Amino acid sequence: MAEADFEKPRFCSRCGAPIVVAEASFCKSCGAPVTRFPLLHRNGFNPVLALVLSIVPGVGHIYRGRPFKGILWFFGVSMAYGMGAPFGILIHLICAANAAFSDTVREDMLAR
Repeated sequence: MAEADFEKPRFCSRCGAPIVVAEASFCKSCGAPVTRFPLLHRNGFNPVLALVLSIVPGVGHIYRGRPFKGILWFFGVSMAYGMGAPFGILIHLICAANAAFSDTVREDMLAR
C-alpha cells in the first residue's frame, strides 16, 4: 500500500482560517498576506512576549512578523540613545508598546 504524501496544513496568521490553495498569496477570509516563514507569523501572538522581546529594540516587531519594521525600530532607537539616554529610553518604551499593542488597539477600535 502506497502512502499518500500530504502537505502540512496552513492557516492564516491573522484570522486562523485554513489556506486551501497551495499558491495563495492572501487569506480568502480576511485578506492578510500569507507568509512562507511560519516562525515569523504566528496565529494568536502573545503581546506580553512581544513586549519582553522588545528589550532588544525591534525584536518584538520581528516576532510579530514585521521584520522590516523591526529593523527600522532598531536603528531608530539606537539613534535616539545616541542623542541622549532619556530620549532613548522614551523611544525604546514607545517601540516596545508598539510591538505589543499596535494591532490590538486598532482591532478594538474597529470592533466598536
